[in-house]
Amino acid sequence: MKETIANWTMQTSADRDIDTERAKFIMESTLQQSVKLGISHLIIDLSGGIMVDTMVSYQIFQVIVSLKLIGVQSTLLGIRPEAAQTAIQLGIDFTDIITENALVKVLNIININP
Repeated sequence: MKETIANWTMQTSADRDIDTERAKFIMESTLQQSVKLGISHLIIDLSGGIMVDTMVSYQIFQVIVSLKLIGVQSTLLGIRPEAAQTAIQLGIDFTDIITENALVKVLNIININP
């Protein structure tokens, strides 16, 4: 069977500012939905112009680590320079996290033809 986005990938978009409460909700619901849908790859899209503070950067990192523990690979898409600086200042290690600036590039990395 040909692999498609619907077969094993889910994308979540952040189209508004994320506060600590929303970040917590995103973490809980993302983990539950990833297991429920049986996905193996999650694309976290931050390109919607959102503002990310210190706590939210940490929460996003925690989502990615938690997903990895349940066998879901994550890709951060469209991270803004301010969010990248915040994450680095926090000492968050992005060594094992795929980051990209365009969805088509992510799809190519995970071998899915759009």
